[in-house]
Amino acid sequence: MKRLESRLSTPLALVAMSSVGLMIAALMAIAAQIDRGALSHERELVTRGVVGKVLEVERAVSPQVLWDDAVEHLDVRFDRAWAQENINAYLFGQAGFEKIIILDGADRPLMAGTKGRLLQPAEIAPFTARVLPLVRQVRQRDAQEPRVTGPRADRALVSRPNQTTSIETFGDEAYFLTASLVQPDFGKSTRRPGAGVVVVTALRIDQDFLTAFGDRFLLPGIHLHVGNATSEADEAHVGLRDLTGKVVATLDWTPSKPGRDLLRRSILPIGLVVGMLVLAVLISVRRSRLIAEGLIVSEARAKHMALHDALTGLPNRLLFDERLRHALDRLARSDRSLAVFIIDLDRFKEVNDTHGHNVGDELIRHASQRLGAVCHGKETVARLGGDEFGIVAPDLDAAGAEALAQRVLEALGEPAPLSCGPIFSGASMGVAVVDAFETFISGEEVARRADVALYRAKDHGRGRFCFFESEMDAVLKQRRRLEQDLRQALLRDEIHLAYQPQVNARGVLIGVEALARWNHPEQGPISPGFFIPLAEDCGLIEDLGRMVMLKAMHDSLRWPALKVAINVSATQLRRPGFTETVQDLLSEAGAHAGQIELEITEGVLLGDDETTCRALAELRGLGFSLALDDFGTGYSSLSYLRRYPIDKIKIDRSFIIPLGEDLEAAAVVGPLFAWPGPFA
Repeated sequence: MKRLESRLSTPLALVAMSSVGLMIAALMAIAAQIDRGALSHERELVTRGVVGKVLEVERAVSPQVLWDDAVEHLDVRFDRAWAQENINAYLFGQAGFEKIIILDGADRPLMAGTKGRLLQPAEIAPFTARVLPLVRQVRQRDAQEPRVTGPRADRALVSRPNQTTSIETFGDEAYFLTASLVQPDFGKSTRRPGAGVVVVTALRIDQDFLTAFGDRFLLPGIHLHVGNATSEADEAHVGLRDLTGKVVATLDWTPSKPGRDLLRRSILPIGLVVGMLVLAVLISVRRSRLIAEGLIVSEARAKHMALHDALTGLPNRLLFDERLRHALDRLARSDRSLAVFIIDLDRFKEVNDTHGHNVGDELIRHASQRLGAVCHGKETVARLGGDEFGIVAPDLDAAGAEALAQRVLEALGEPAPLSCGPIFSGASMGVAVVDAFETFISGEEVARRADVALYRAKDHGRGRFCFFESEMDAVLKQRRRLEQDLRQALLRDEIHLAYQPQVNARGVLIGVEALARWNHPEQGPISPGFFIPLAEDCGLIEDLGRMVMLKAMHDSLRWPALKVAINVSATQLRRPGFTETVQDLLSEAGAHAGQIELEITEGVLLGDDETTCRALAELRGLGFSLALDDFGTGYSSLSYLRRYPIDKIKIDRSFIIPLGEDLEAAAVVGPLFAWPGPFA
């Protein structure tokens, strides 16, 4: 029996040993592959980090050189005091640059300085010679671009940044050298003929930079090596190249060895497997599976960038959805509530359009910092995209959600100190609270509820928050159904016109006003006070306006002795080409402009918009008469009657009915009857 056991155990032991040997070899190969992958990943991180730093350096300089004032004070005429205050002081003090040189069109130093003092031309001559290749690249690109001669008609930026950055070494130090061309931003100042002024900056790659860089990417022992050290094998290296592509320095660090550490931790299990023979093979297989699962967990660091927003560092929508699902899972096992906030910055598009995307990005970062300061407990603050943020707040009931919402609105309502100056933005917010008994609700549904509440907050004037209520959902769904029905109604020509008589003081009929009416096939008559704003919101107002105008012009042929009044929305009037559209419709209908009266509201005139002024003048010149509707209910101003070619005003009935009894109504109407013009 013992001999049989020996005969059976020997091959079994050999099989086990062979299996273990193969497993050890496989583990060593896996460890080596993991180490290579980790090193490759770290090199990629460092390379991307260097590229990001170059972009960061250029973005720090760009606002100071892409500036009409910089053109005026550096190119048109060189103002040393202005340059010291706006170039040197800012870039040294705020951006941390080491050296700055301002070169004229002939590459001669206009001013040079280092931190704390100005430099003489002799002191800066060696440095200037090294930066001339960068300057030449900037000038070559400048020569290929058309010269700016003044502002654009749309008041947009007239120039793009023209910058070149290289890494150069001086002795045992390395610098980011950046050459930036001075250009106008909005074209209020223009450059002199010939080559322009170039600002050259130098940012030293010092120990503070290396420490912050290593902390950011979790790279121990990172340091700078002047020269090419990429052939050495002891450390990981990434070469820093100059303008010609030559490696002038390397960033060196001690690479992590997750594979080797993994193999070291596996020695004891492997020893046990060897001692247990055949059973050891099974244990080792299981162990390998556990190790593979451990490798998946170890990839969490790599997933960070996939789950976080690059601009703000906040969790992105993917992580927001994951945290929301986890919070809902915990909610099912507790008796607490959960609150979800969807936040949208007010007037963000105006900031972007007015000040540019860089300032828009600043506003996004500033808003994220304020949200992080307000939410410092269990809440998850995420950027969902664009100017939209989200908050998942577990263990928060309606009262707590209201308090948090109020704090968020107060924080975001404060002026944001940005590079362009203080910006007042504010925010609107939708809040959805989920109670513990709602155990089967999905994260998508909770976020949708908060979105619906956000829509209601915006609809009520922005700068506020609204809690989700069930009737909101019904109203939104009803509104969306009516929007689809309105589209079909326009396609099927189901909108008809009713005409309201207009009589003079003697009771004689002098005109009619065209009023759009919609008789819904299921819901009956829909109020114009609802479907006209709906058409404006969903982009149908122009189609509706053209249809009403064409029908009214056709009908005007039936009443040659009457004026036919047609309402015109602000959206229509401010659309480029509106006058030509009205002319085409008039020709198509065969009607006469003198018989048509176009009614506009006070809100159209607010702000003296140039497009509005031109359109009204053109319409008046074509023979149309113009009426100002609902005068007295909005931003009433008698100055409208002087600035615009208005033929008639319609005073709101709220001022007419109480005449003789209400002194305030008389104060509004009286001056109009005393006006020395067509209204007298």
